[in-house]
Amino acid sequence: MNIFSVRLGINNAYLVCGQSGCVLVDAGNAGRERKFQGCIDKIGIKPEDIKLIVVTHVHYDHVGSLRAIKQICGCPVAVHGAESSLLQNGEVTPPPGTNAIAAGISRIGGYLSRRFAFAPVKPDILLAGEFSLEPFGLSGSIIHTPGHTIGSCSVLLPGGEALVGDLAFNYLPLGLGPVYPPFAWDVPELLRSWQKIIDSGATVIYPGHGPPFPAHRLKRALNRALKIKAEDKKHC
Repeated sequence: MNIFSVRLGINNAYLVCGQSGCVLVDAGNAGRERKFQGCIDKIGIKPEDIKLIVVTHVHYDHVGSLRAIKQICGCPVAVHGAESSLLQNGEVTPPPGTNAIAAGISRIGGYLSRRFAFAPVKPDILLAGEFSLEPFGLSGSIIHTPGHTIGSCSVLLPGGEALVGDLAFNYLPLGLGPVYPPFAWDVPELLRSWQKIIDSGATVIYPGHGPPFPAHRLKRALNRALKIKAEDKKHC
């Protein structure tokens, strides 16, 4: 099994290829379909080799080119049922910030939502519980990992790879940056999803922003967040 990082704007999309087919995880910013075509040509993958597109969550930088790429590949799109209407209506929903700077950006984003518009796409598969990728040529599964958004999902592969969308970030070099995302719909849910990823046996985290990093960094960040939460309760 091979994992290719496909940069389609400000975030990472991932192309995961097994012996019987490929699955694309996310579809980048709008207007990146030509970049996508060039990437798969370079890798040596034909559009029809891609059997499924998985949407980790419905934000403009993850679904911007989805409609165009779906037309190129002619494959189904899977998204969690909690966000299917957002995808089908092309609805922009700025997430709350987890720090002061991000909160300000989120407020501004609400006023500039038209600039982050994306073409609506009718999903073919609505995710709920664990979903196997076996019918699409891969060993692995999709699980619900809410927190960044209500319908955030992650792809787990048998080698310990976890493709988590924006459930975690890695945007500073040398391992200096936090894995904590600057935006989150529900922080307690986010931490529970981190625990779910760790409990799955993940060894490498593939974030939507930044390079892959070892799962022990996610575990360390989780322990730190839980410790801070416990300390805050003591001082209530």
